[in-house]
Amino acid sequence: MARKTGETRTTLELDGLSVPVRIITERGRRSTIASVRQRALYIRLPHGLSASSRDRRIAEMTEWARRTAREKPEAFRHFAVPPAADAYRFDFRGTSYRIEVRTDDRSVHRIERTGEACLRVLLSSRVSRPNPTQVIPKLLAKYYAGQCLPLIAERVRQLNDQHFRRTVRRVRLSDTYTRWGSCSHVGNINLATRLLLAPTAVLDAVIIHELAHLVEQNHSPRFWAEVARALPEYRVYDEWLKEHGPALRFHPVAIR
Repeated sequence: MARKTGETRTTLELDGLSVPVRIITERGRRSTIASVRQRALYIRLPHGLSASSRDRRIAEMTEWARRTAREKPEAFRHFAVPPAADAYRFDFRGTSYRIEVRTDDRSVHRIERTGEACLRVLLSSRVSRPNPTQVIPKLLAKYYAGQCLPLIAERVRQLNDQHFRRTVRRVRLSDTYTRWGSCSHVGNINLATRLLLAPTAVLDAVIIHELAHLVEQNHSPRFWAEVARALPEYRVYDEWLKEHGPALRFHPVAIR
C-alpha cells in the first residue's frame, strides 16, 4: 500500500479556471497518476525520484490536465467560482431562491433561511481566501442536502422494500464529484448531493443501482441483472447522466 511522504500545493490555470493542484509523493508507488477530484487535481508520484524525473512527470500530468480540459471541459467545471455579487438566484426543485450575501464575524461560513424562498450566505471575515465566493456552491450543497436528506432516505427505503428487501443502515448525501453513489458491504448508501438537481427518475435510477450492490458487491452480469429486474430501462438514465450530469452544479446566478 502506498504511503504518503510529502505534498506540495499549487494552482493551475485552465481556460480561465484556477484549479487547485496537490502533488503528493508516496512510498510504495511505482507509477505516476493524475486524477480530477472534488477539491483539486491530484498528481501522485513515486518517492525517490530525481529532481529532473519529478519535474518531467509533473509536466506530463499537467499536459494531460490541459488536454482533458480541452476535450472534456466538464471535468473541471466544478472549479468555477461564482462572480462576486451581493445577491444571487438559484433554482432548486421548481423554486427560484434569492440568496443574499453578507459578511459575518463568526469563525466559519454559514447559510441560513430568511424567508419562503430566501437564503442568506454569511461569509466569515476571519477566513482569508483569494475569492470568498468559491465557498458558496459548497454551502448551498450542504444546505439543500440537510433539507432533503429525510426525503431521500425515505425514498431509498421505499425502493429497497419494493425491489430488494435488504438491510439499509444509513443514507448520506455527499458533495462529491467523483461518483454518483456508493454502497458499503454493511448497507450504507451514499449519494452525490448533485443528484438533487436531476429529474426524480434519474435519482431513483442511481438509488436502484446502489441498492443492487446489497445483492451483488460488484459489476458482474448478475449485478446488472438485479438492476434490470428493478429498472429495465436503466440504460436510459445512465445515458442521461453521461450527457447532462456535468451540468448538475450548485452554481448560483449573480443578480446585477
